[in-house]
Amino acid sequence: MTGELWHHLAAQVEQLDAQAGRLIRRALAEHTAALRVQVAGRAGTGRESVETQVRRVLLHRLDIEGGEVDAAVAGVAVDTPDGPDTVLDGDLVVYVVPRRLDPAVVHPADRAASAAVDPRRVVLVVPGETDDAGCALVGRAMGVPPDQVVAVRGEERLAEPLAVRAVVARRLRDEELARVVAGIPATPQVRELVERTLDLVERDPVEFVAAGPR
Repeated sequence: MTGELWHHLAAQVEQLDAQAGRLIRRALAEHTAALRVQVAGRAGTGRESVETQVRRVLLHRLDIEGGEVDAAVAGVAVDTPDGPDTVLDGDLVVYVVPRRLDPAVVHPADRAASAAVDPRRVVLVVPGETDDAGCALVGRAMGVPPDQVVAVRGEERLAEPLAVRAVVARRLRDEELARVVAGIPATPQVRELVERTLDLVERDPVEFVAAGPR
């Protein structure tokens, strides 16, 4: 219903302020686009194998709260000689770190890359036979909560953490949409509609749709 609420707002605004209407439509398009999933890691960590598993998991689509999720997957190499600076700005980042004898030892490039990402968006993957205690140590060293760290021996282990983070990513998109719409320059009449919508998103989306335009 919230999606209908935003589109209802856009239709109203377009009749009153064409520029503001275009900006709202653009924000809605970005909000509903496929989630951007980046699979990142340094060379030799098994990133390519994990990326293949992630693609297979998402090919069968994730069932999350509110329905299935569409996602676009991209591999990102970290700490490549003479390569461009790594940009991890996906809705969801699957970061691959190698299994070590001492799980608390983290490569500086991995720590730096992880520090640049909102931890709510991260699934940390440790390939191989690492146990839960080892995963927790790796997560602590990388600044990632233990429940977002998984030792992957097969793609079935990836489905649950991906689904959980996808829910979070969607919620963060909802928050971003509200921020963008709240900041759109508009006439006083449009501003009133925007403020009413923002209020109803928090309270009762059905009320706004039932009330219709004023």
